[in-house]
Amino acid sequence: MRLALADLLCQSCGGYVHPFFDRCPGCAAPRPSRYAELLGGSDLGAATMAADPTVTQAAADSMRRAAILLALRGVMSGGQSQPAPDTHESVDAAQMIDYVGGRMSYRTCGVLEDPATPIDAVIHAADGALVLNAARGGRTLASVPATAILGAFTGTGKTRGAPPWDGTWIDGERMPTTPGAPRGDLLVIHVADRTASSFSIANPAGIFGARARIDHYEELARWIGLFAVAHAEARWQQIGVAAYAAELGLTPAAVLDVGRSRPDTTRRELAAAPSVPGTAPTAREALLQLEDLRAGGLVSEAEYDAKRREILQRI
Repeated sequence: MRLALADLLCQSCGGYVHPFFDRCPGCAAPRPSRYAELLGGSDLGAATMAADPTVTQAAADSMRRAAILLALRGVMSGGQSQPAPDTHESVDAAQMIDYVGGRMSYRTCGVLEDPATPIDAVIHAADGALVLNAARGGRTLASVPATAILGAFTGTGKTRGAPPWDGTWIDGERMPTTPGAPRGDLLVIHVADRTASSFSIANPAGIFGARARIDHYEELARWIGLFAVAHAEARWQQIGVAAYAAELGLTPAAVLDVGRSRPDTTRRELAAAPSVPGTAPTAREALLQLEDLRAGGLVSEAEYDAKRREILQRI
């Protein structure tokens, strides 16, 4: 069964939730995970969702509201609002993020440059990543791969006071989380070295002329979600669903290689190891320990590959 735009969003808080999750990281509302379905070979059709008439209509609605906001800002600042993208044939989620964001600056917290200090930034999507650039000077504050985005939801209104996300996922698996997630009008949770991290954007007083309503951020969350899941689908089709989940740190590590899937390699190696007298048990144990280290994010992919080759050379 293919995804609709509504399937990407939490029915409780309206934020984007990665389709693997069985609970919204924003408000903790339960939701059906699509992970088992995908393991069975289902195609969610996320990459072609832009052709859905419902998505096209949502894009038109978003642009109409954003156009009003931009017009008000243009009158006050003497600037000009940007032309609306064409929605007659297709919708590009990256273009919608740029448009709904309006190329306006936001107060951003939790970015890589200085997690503790709010920084004025602009948000846009480029080259498969959600990018935050400094409002002045344009330097890149953060660039989050779309495939690593786990959730995007409003940090105020309906989600205020929600319990902190503890990483609960399918079958009780948990992802390590970064404590003290920043609060703001929009909170984006993403993966950084197999640990959940986050940044928030908020509206400094007067940046919109009149303070933006929360639905401005709900629209941003919607388009960030469409952008993220389309890239995520391309990734899990490239390397396999289980390998992609392991790449995020959501499940115990699968066997990965750059640009391709090797689902059976290590299992074959482990199965063959006991047949070699003398050295096999040690090699088998070493490979299992190495898998555990990678599953816990304690070794990098380069370290993992180098150590695995070293172990196998001893067999």
